Amino acid sequence: MALAGDVVYLKVLGQSVILVGSYEAACELLEKRSANYSDRPQSVMVNMTNLDWIFVFKNYGAEWRRHRRELHNAFVPDVLSRYYSLQLEITRDLLHNLLTNPAEFSGHIKFFFAAVIVRVVYGLDAAHGDKKYYKLIERLATIAEDISTPGQHVVEAFPSMRRLPSWFPGAGFKKLAASWRKEIADIRDYLYESAKEMMLTSGVNESILTKLTEEQADEELARSLMATIYAAGGDTTNASAHAFVLAMAMYPEVQKKAQAELDAVVGQDRLPDFSDQRSLPYVSALVKEVLRWHVVAPIGVPHRSVADDDYNGYFIPGGSIIIANQWDPNHYPDPEAFDPDRFLLNGQLNPNIRDPSSYVFGFGRRICPGRHFAEASLFITCASILHAFTISPPLDARGAPRKLEMKTNNLAVSIAPRSRQMEELVRASTA
Repeated sequence: MALAGDVVYLKVLGQSVILVGSYEAACELLEKRSANYSDRPQSVMVNMTNLDWIFVFKNYGAEWRRHRRELHNAFVPDVLSRYYSLQLEITRDLLHNLLTNPAEFSGHIKFFFAAVIVRVVYGLDAAHGDKKYYKLIERLATIAEDISTPGQHVVEAFPSMRRLPSWFPGAGFKKLAASWRKEIADIRDYLYESAKEMMLTSGVNESILTKLTEEQADEELARSLMATIYAAGGDTTNASAHAFVLAMAMYPEVQKKAQAELDAVVGQDRLPDFSDQRSLPYVSALVKEVLRWHVVAPIGVPHRSVADDDYNGYFIPGGSIIIANQWDPNHYPDPEAFDPDRFLLNGQLNPNIRDPSSYVFGFGRRICPGRHFAEASLFITCASILHAFTISPPLDARGAPRKLEMKTNNLAVSIAPRSRQMEELVRASTA
């Protein structure tokens, strides 16, 4: 093992592994030298499952750049604004579901993000209560996370094991890979074919599919891009929204402060809109704090160096696996606390404080193309729920609030309308 400040070099079963422990080091390597650090590690499981069509697993090169260009074009701000009215409509449905059955808030949130992403990507409308779309998202995300987790499968360390027969002890990964290969392909093709059939039989909803169709994009590229967006877009924002709910139950003073700002800006006669964001600095800071406080993927997806390099006098061999820490507690005072004020100065967002979006969505040329869409979705979700509802910890047998922790596995909270007026406003918004 060798050290170079915030960079640690390891040799693991003959493979060079670089652990990047700070934001500054990650920017130096993955941002400033992105041409050398934008590849992905060779993965036996990715190859065996044929998952190299998923953008996040693609090796850096001409094919990756073609996919990247299409993804970028799908998420530029001018395009995103076309979906604001749709997002607002589905957000109102979320509020109504929370009002009707608050105990099932987790399912409502999962459905909400699945409904938004399947409508934006495929033009498909998810029926209320239909768990199919978010179950598909969860399945895609679970498999992708399993494959991308270093050390999860022994065949990655010993690639020659791939030649073992599937019945041989320790070769269970072969059956798993075959099962996943079919399952993932079926999900991808089911979504695409369902959308194409709807376009022919029920009319066309504006979506990324219609955009790619108008551009006469290659069908295989369209299938792959859309499934990638669907899996990534629904899963990460859903996780962040659950972290928001937990934070509000744990920090009632933060919740009250955000609601006071919403009352002053939005008022009692309507629900928040995207146009309110500039006038809601505290709520905007709260969204940033959600991203910082609960990093969805703390080590992201590993990068791979293409050629030999030098960092602070230390040699980094080409072909090294680069793992960047995307949770940096050293930069923010009292990092475990949920405190939106850390992003504010004199009541406005402080540009001198590091924005979590600069690292939680990845680095360099591998940064998530849909990050602006994710942030917009998270903003309107948080603002709308805060304006209409109060989130509280559950009560114990004595009627006292239970203590919640950040790492709780079973999130249970109480969600209730802030007032009779807000209850009527939510009901009227979906009438």
